[in-house]
Amino acid sequence: MTAGAPVAARRRPHRWLVAVVVLLAAGLVGTATGGTLALWRDELRGTAGMPVGVAVFGIGAPAAPGSLAQYATADGQTLTFTFGPAQAAALHGGTTGGAVAVPVQVDSLAQGRRGLSYTVTPSISGGIFGASRWQLYKVPSAAACTTSTTGTVATTSVPWSTAYTSTTALVSEYWCLVARFVPVTGTHTNTATVTGTPVVPGLAGQAPLTSADTWSATARQTLDPAAEPTHRLTFTFATSRPGGGR
Repeated sequence: MTAGAPVAARRRPHRWLVAVVVLLAAGLVGTATGGTLALWRDELRGTAGMPVGVAVFGIGAPAAPGSLAQYATADGQTLTFTFGPAQAAALHGGTTGGAVAVPVQVDSLAQGRRGLSYTVTPSISGGIFGASRWQLYKVPSAAACTTSTTGTVATTSVPWSTAYTSTTALVSEYWCLVARFVPVTGTHTNTATVTGTPVVPGLAGQAPLTSADTWSATARQTLDPAAEPTHRLTFTFATSRPGGGR
């Protein structure tokens, strides 16, 4: 047993050394972890404190920004612009047809790192507009919406990217629906021929008699501007954040 005591005495300092090393390591880890946690907390606090941003979306006939007929009250809401009866008389244009341009204004705002995009879906059926040729264009201003407007047909727009902004100014964009109506007409001509032999008592061998008459008519498509149905442009918007979230 005497020989074992020195062994135990020799091992005891080794345990202390290990304990000291472990404590030192724990202290270093604790210091590093504390720094990392502090940085993580700061980063989390900064991220959580970042404003998600305000989103505004409105549509209507051209007017001063912020004074359109409709504004969305919820993210992703759909707004509808209606037209038809008020523009039908000009589009009908009498016997030769006519043309009309319908301007629409879109106001939008997306603050913080929130992006905003929208689509336009036309719904035109029946009446003079339904019998017309029409196109929807994105134009630079309300004044640019005329019956002679041409360009690339569009149905989508992305007025706001997810880049950070703190602006409070609305952005106005303009759309133009151009319709042209040409009445459908058709002409029909026909000739009727009648042949008969007269019967005269006491007269034999009488020659047949022939009579012909020609008539024509013009058919025209009849549409009443007063009976024009309501047509729609449906605007659906969506917001987004960096990474694809909402």
